[in-house]
Formats: sequence, C-alpha cells, structure tokens
Amino acid sequence: MSQRGIPMRHKPLMLIVVCVFVVLLSGCWDREELQQLSIVSGMAIDKGSDKIKNRYRVTVQIINPSQVAGGQQGGKVQASPVTTFTETGSTLAETLRKISTKSPGELFFPHLQVLVIGEKVAKEGIEDLFDMIERDAQFRVLFPVLIARGHATAKETLEVTTALEAIPSAKIGDALKSSEEDWGAYKSTRADQVIQGLKEGSVMVTGVEINGETPRGNATTNIQQISPSTQIEIKGMAIFKDGKLENWLDGHAARGVTWITNEMKRTVINLNCGKKKEATAIEISRAKSSTHVTIQHQKPVIYITVHAEGAVLENNCSKDLGKSKVLGQLDEQLEEEIKQEVLLTVKKAQKQKSDIFNFGENINMADKYVWKNIESSWEKDIFPETEVHVNAQAIIRRTGMTTKSYINK
Repeated sequence: MSQRGIPMRHKPLMLIVVCVFVVLLSGCWDREELQQLSIVSGMAIDKGSDKIKNRYRVTVQIINPSQVAGGQQGGKVQASPVTTFTETGSTLAETLRKISTKSPGELFFPHLQVLVIGEKVAKEGIEDLFDMIERDAQFRVLFPVLIARGHATAKETLEVTTALEAIPSAKIGDALKSSEEDWGAYKSTRADQVIQGLKEGSVMVTGVEINGETPRGNATTNIQQISPSTQIEIKGMAIFKDGKLENWLDGHAARGVTWITNEMKRTVINLNCGKKKEATAIEISRAKSSTHVTIQHQKPVIYITVHAEGAVLENNCSKDLGKSKVLGQLDEQLEEEIKQEVLLTVKKAQKQKSDIFNFGENINMADKYVWKNIESSWEKDIFPETEVHVNAQAIIRRTGMTTKSYINK
C-alpha cells in the first residue's frame, strides 16, 4: 500500500468509476438540437385518392416557435403560429417520411396534442393506423383521438383558426377537456385506450365537428371577428365495432356512456315542473357508478348502480324548495332522469350489438365458466337480449341563496 493517497489495489476500480461518470455526463447519445426539430402539435388522417398507393392523406401541424414565444414584432408581418404539411401514401410511416422532406426539421411527436381521423377513414377501419403509433417510441400514446364528423375532413378540422388559442390543435384539446369536465357528455379517449379497445373488439371515440363555412376556417380573418364564421364543436360519440365506425351517440345517449363508465365529473340536468318542461336546472357535482353481474339460469343479468349529488342552479318553477317534500320529489325526478339516460344508452348499444361498456369483463369475473361458453356469441346474440337493471340514487344537497322562485304561479 502506498503511504499516501489511494491504495494500489483500489486504483483500477476507481479508474473504472471515473470512466463511467465521464460517459454519463457527456450527454444523451441520441439528443437533437431544438432548432433541428419540427414539433408536431396535431395530426390529421383522411382518406386518400385510391386504396393502394395513396391510401391515406396525412397532415401534420407544426409549431412556429418564434411566433408562439415572441408574438408580433414591430415592423414585421406576423406569421401563422403553426404550419401544416400534407402528403399521401399507402402506410402511415411512408406518408410521414414524405412529409419530412417538406418540413424544416425532423418531425418530433412526443408533444402531439391531438389526432383527428376523418369519418370516411373511420368507416373503412382504423386498426391499421395505430400499428405504427404503438410501435414507435416517439409517440406517447396519451394524446386524445377524435373523429372529424360530417362534411369536413380531418385536415380542415385541424386548420380552423381561433382567436383565444393560437394553436388549433391545442384549441381542440382544450374544448375536449372542457366538454368532459363541465358537460359530461363526451369523454376523452386516449390513443392507448383506443388501441386497447380495438384489441377487445369495441371502442368509443369522441367526435369533433365544424360549424360554419369550412373554407373560412383556415383564414386569419376568422379570428378578426367577434363572432367567427367558422368554429369547432365537440359533438357525439362514435361507436366502433371490429375497428370500423358503426354509429353515433348524441345528446343524452352520449352522456349515458359517461354515467355507465364511471367517468362523470360534472353536468347539468333539467327537470320538469308539472306541465312546464325542463324548468329546474340541477348541477351534478359528484357521481359514482358501478356495474355488477349475477348469473341466473346460466345467463348473465347486469346491474348498474349510479350515485349522484347535486345542487339547484336555476328554478323557473313555483314550487318552494324550502319544503322537504318538494326536495324529495326533485330527488326522485333526478333519479328517474339518470336512470332513463343510462337505459337509453344501453338499448342503443344492444341494438348495435356492440358491448362498448366491456360488460363481458364483468361476466368473466362473475363466472369464468359461463363466460367461456358465451364469449364467442356474446356481442352478436346474447348481449342484445341481456337483461339490464339500473338503480339511480340521487340527492340534492343545496338549493342556493333562495328557496323560492320569482314565479308565483
């Protein structure tokens, strides 16, 4: 051993440790300079011109960092905060590589905020679209997926300019989040959930629709008006079976999905007051749902239970909410309204022969032997005829600052 410093037998070990730290501190081997990347904020997939060479028409929306960060500079014409590039190809991978020849840098997908799929593509089938997305590590499969509904293409939907949000894809994502949290009818479906649903056979995806004049949505004049000529709206739930769009759920039927899947956060339900229709508005602030299956005579029976709490937001009715009897009647009305929404949704799903709620998984948990015998014919033959019971339990906790309405009669 040396008189001072590190013992001789430890020097080889210390040399190895130093070498390891040098490698680790030198940076990432696959790093890319920010200036060399084209950050993709949104992607749209439409039907191409044929079924082979140009099967898909793909559009990517790339952020212009200088405009998003710096805004308009004096003496310069303000450019668009985003730019879109479009190409066609037989596969998603090929099409994106073609787009990369047009973009100013390498396409960078980890910050993808939304994927919009055209309705025509959805009707033909979307299973092939997610193969690359699931394989490629660049795609973080937590971004929401939407279906462009109606006459507008996914590309046109992705290019609608808005005054309150500079990046169109971010606007769509914000509108979806707001719809999910405040209205409760249209839930967000992430790419990983779509992938899992496609593997199971059935999946639901929220729709997005253009209201107004589609060509004007891509113009800067659209954001210069107090009331824009073109706007986007989150609307409808698309039901997929075997990877293809089968039908749409709207309104109360769409909200029933959120009740059943235990994803209701907040919503407003209108109740009748005698002959006056939808006169009392109840805000649902808390909700919890559960599904239970029993086996009767070797057949599954499904029980859905919904618990909800709410408050009176508006009362255009002469009834005095200060009376416990009146509140009790409103509780019963609210329970019946929720029950009918859930049953409406279940019946539509049964008519489409599509178990979009994964009731089959509950049956498997209840009795694996029964599920093994009916699994192959579940959606087509058994689910449409399965008995479903709904039990809604609701209570109105608050009536606001006043218990009486302005209406005396």
